[in-house]
Formats: sequence, C-alpha cells, structure tokens
Amino acid sequence: CWLLMFYGLFHLWLNILAELTYFGDRQFYRAWWNATRLDEYWRNWNMPVHAWLVRHCFMPCMNAGISKGVAMFVVFFVSAVAHEWLVSVPCHTTKVWAFLGMLGQVPLIALTNFLHRMNRGSQVGNFIFWVTFCIVG
Repeated sequence: CWLLMFYGLFHLWLNILAELTYFGDRQFYRAWWNATRLDEYWRNWNMPVHAWLVRHCFMPCMNAGISKGVAMFVVFFVSAVAHEWLVSVPCHTTKVWAFLGMLGQVPLIALTNFLHRMNRGSQVGNFIFWVTFCIVG
C-alpha cells in the first residue's frame, strides 16, 4: 500500500502538476529503495521537502554554530511536528504516533551509520530500512 501511494503521489501526481505548471525541476525523489543507511534514505526519498528542511532548518542551525548532530535532531523534530500535524488534523485525533515515528528515526540513523562503518558495502542497513519501512511505514 505504501509503495502504491508513493508511486501515485510522487511519480504520477507531482509529474502531472509539474507538466501543467511548467515546473522545470522534476527530481522529486532519487533511488531511496537502494539506501544502505537511513540518513541516505531520508536525503533521497522526498527531494523538495529535504531541500526545504536543509535550507530553512539545518543550515540556519549550522550557521548559528550548532553541532551537526543537534542540527539533525532539530530537522527531525520539525519534521516530526509536521508529520503529527498532517496526521492528527485530517484524522481528528492526536496520538503522537507520527511524531514518535519520526523522532525514532534518529537512533536508527545512528545505528545504520555505525553498521555501515563496521561493514562497508554491507546491505544490513538496507535490510533495516526495508524492515522499518514495511512494518512501521
């Protein structure tokens, strides 16, 4: 179901809108399904949102002298708040599941980066990505 929603929204609908509005940049996603680390997945799967978060959250934190790890946490916190709002408002419920799911990505990113450093070229990170993607969503 998630893959069909991804295909329908990011491949079909956004390309139709880009065609109708003469939007030149059609790179809405890169090969996220091959990600061997979760940080790689998050950089590849939604390019417009990633670019916005880098420009408006990550870079201002870095320019303010905040460490890269804390800046990444700020980005995921902002994204977690946005995901919770996008889920809770249409569903008329506030359960914090989307918020916790997004913040839960931070330790998984650290885990997959650690595993990648230990086993260069390993697909363990890709396996962790697919397990969390299929089970959690």
